[in-house]
Amino acid sequence: MLIYILNALLYASYLFLIAAGLSLIFGVMGIINLTHGCLFMLGAYTAITMFKLLGGFESFPMALLSIFIASLIVGVVGLALERFFICHIYEREDTYQLLLTYGLVFILEDIVRLKWGFQPLYAHPVYKLLGSINIGGVFYPVYNFIVIIGSWLVALMLWFLLFKTKVGKIIRATSMDREMASAIGVNIRNVYISTFLFGSILGGLSGALMVPIAGAVLGMDVDVLIEAFVVIVIGGLGSIKGALLGAIIVGAMHSIGIALFPEIELALIYLIMAIILVIRPQGLFGKKLMR
Repeated sequence: MLIYILNALLYASYLFLIAAGLSLIFGVMGIINLTHGCLFMLGAYTAITMFKLLGGFESFPMALLSIFIASLIVGVVGLALERFFICHIYEREDTYQLLLTYGLVFILEDIVRLKWGFQPLYAHPVYKLLGSINIGGVFYPVYNFIVIIGSWLVALMLWFLLFKTKVGKIIRATSMDREMASAIGVNIRNVYISTFLFGSILGGLSGALMVPIAGAVLGMDVDVLIEAFVVIVIGGLGSIKGALLGAIIVGAMHSIGIALFPEIELALIYLIMAIILVIRPQGLFGKKLMR
């Protein structure tokens, strides 16, 4: 039972990181960023390159440094996407946002193919560096605990940033009323830049953390983007605490499904999402939509 709980926490941890970045960007900027899954994939591939360059396969401190640097690199890529492309459609309808970000997905996927090729890449040596510990007669990888603890520390830092700092107040004010925030002197452009950068870093971090466990493969961006949307639809678009609770729910359903109903594990997750949407269409912590 404990192993299933730990696996649920592991699944929820990486889902929260990518869903939090996606939800933060939507909550502040109103952008449904379909490229977010590609940022996850870039984080995974970039981390493997950094492991090789910095010796992360032999030293765990170097592996952590590689993950950190890979996340920052992906953040810069996300910032470039925002500055050169996405910033031009803020005032356009949602259709333009979807078309642009969907087109960028194909460009980023082709860049990954050109840089890293078609074959899956793995970073299992990093996963094995810390070994395993015995839990109830079952050996559980220590690296999984690193991912869980690291993700929850990020959640704590994100909460502190948004609710206990001046920067967080500015971000929340902008998300609530952009015009009013601008009228009182808030530089909306800088807020958007900071938000997209931080959201992109979270997406890259989730991919970099998970690559020692799952590897890097073309197409992983689509799978994780769908999972992230399920999380934020359950939790509510634009809500960080909704992303956290949604990730926990999906992680729990994933673990329960594998343990008890492996044939319908995915269907179980979507069933829970459908039930929540029927009861509360805006999600658990989302704002009610006006018609």
